[in-house]
Amino acid sequence: MNEEIPLVPAIVGLLLVAYLGSEINRQRGRLREVFNVFDKCDSKIAAVLEDMVHRGDLKPYAPG
Repeated sequence: MNEEIPLVPAIVGLLLVAYLGSEINRQRGRLREVFNVFDKCDSKIAAVLEDMVHRGDLKPYAPG
């Protein structure tokens, strides 16, 4: 009735999950650097700026 949780497999499992989580975050960061992908916050800012351009509050950037 009083069963104990096997500690070694539980610790190995937790370490595996932690490693996978950190590896996913590392890969996401690398891919964002390579492809310069917007996240949710950046997308909202870009949408607001685009709306401001359409309303005429801002002018689009024109080099030169």
